[in-house]
Amino acid sequence: MLVLAFGCSVGVGEGELTGVITDPVCGLEGAAVDVGPNFFVADDDRDGVVIRVQKGGDFLVLSDGLSIAVADAAREVGRLGTPVEVGPEGDVRMTFHYNHTCGFDRDRSATVLTAVEGTITFDALWAPEVDGDQLESSASFSGVRFVDLARPDERFAVLDGWFRFFFNRGRPAQRYP
Repeated sequence: MLVLAFGCSVGVGEGELTGVITDPVCGLEGAAVDVGPNFFVADDDRDGVVIRVQKGGDFLVLSDGLSIAVADAAREVGRLGTPVEVGPEGDVRMTFHYNHTCGFDRDRSATVLTAVEGTITFDALWAPEVDGDQLESSASFSGVRFVDLARPDERFAVLDGWFRFFFNRGRPAQRYP
């Protein structure tokens, strides 16, 4: 999954990200998770868009949240309102990072799970290549399964959520690493 290593502008929005997570390394066994996102970012990436929805504006490796990589924004704009399959090789890829809940150190890498099953439905998608005046992104998903690809039966989460925000061009929300 693409890890954001560039600055991007914060959008104004709202959303929800809840579910259950199992990660024995972090002492989480079917634990309820409620991220409470309040930081929304969209950045164009060639023909696609990368969206990040998380709690707080800290670096990804210190936060809990969701990253969504849309490979072909024009295609997704053309099928707004239609559920789209997510997966590690699909047109829409999602990852869940819970690095605040389960911090990492030099002995343990960042905690990121990859979506392997489920759908997301975009109702609006900021895609500057398609329509530079359309600034809204919104989507919902339910029952999306995320796993550690190396240990899918040990580390996994099932999440539901939605978000709606407006792209706001401005200074980068984060400094460049």
